[in-house]
Amino acid sequence: MSITQPALSAQIKALETRVGSPLFLRTTRRVQLTAEGQRFIARARRLLEDFDSAIGEIRQGALLERGTIAFSCIPTIAATAFPWIIREFLLKHPGVKVSMTDDTTTAMERRILAGEVEFGVGGAPGWREALEFSPLLEDPFVLVCRRDHPLARKATVPMREVLNYPVISLAVGSNVRNNLTQCLEAEGLTLTPAYELIHHHPVGAMVEAGLGVSLLPSIACDMLHKTSALRFLPLAEKRYSRAIGLITRRGVALSAPAQRFYDLVVKSMAARGKRPAKRRGTRG
Repeated sequence: MSITQPALSAQIKALETRVGSPLFLRTTRRVQLTAEGQRFIARARRLLEDFDSAIGEIRQGALLERGTIAFSCIPTIAATAFPWIIREFLLKHPGVKVSMTDDTTTAMERRILAGEVEFGVGGAPGWREALEFSPLLEDPFVLVCRRDHPLARKATVPMREVLNYPVISLAVGSNVRNNLTQCLEAEGLTLTPAYELIHHHPVGAMVEAGLGVSLLPSIACDMLHKTSALRFLPLAEKRYSRAIGLITRRGVALSAPAQRFYDLVVKSMAARGKRPAKRRGTRG
């Protein structure tokens, strides 16, 4: 304490005069609290704790009203879920800037590791020692085909029957292709696409043109231009799905605005009505 002994003694004496009771019992050898002093110091400590807590809440609130949140996510989630999540967040926190990057799985993971973004939303990461994955939902694969396709008459479609037809697939390196390949390999099956595309948008048109069928996660189907000519059918095997979750660097805490946004993402994604996610170690 930056105070001399005489000055401290004078302050204590003034306090005892104000409260009307001695707070310390003084002898030639020691100084100890009286019963009144013990009650007083307990109440004073609680008041100081409340004061510190109030200051912390004010500072935390100020941090939440400004700053920048940078995150990355795979294109299917960027297009279908995040426009509304960002809008809801900015209505509550208009002073915060939200920066979103839609990336392939590999590019997203590299951005997180490099610190370019605070977190990502996608499949289970490849660098599991450096990245932490918190599953949010399971996104099952579905068959996309024409209404007049032979498979369109089925309620559910076995994967082995799908592979008897030309398949229009997304390219290697995408989250969708990586997850589909892993599911097939686990069953001893191989995918040899008739067409490989970088983006989702042409898939529906190519299926509608009769060039083949496609296998896409149900959320990805929201990106297609849907017409009466297309059918979207569940697969007979429920194991064909991808886990979608939040990805962060291990041991790195999120900023206050990013944590609040992160919490909103968890709430919003969980409300999408998909099957609860299972923890898995596959790469997304």
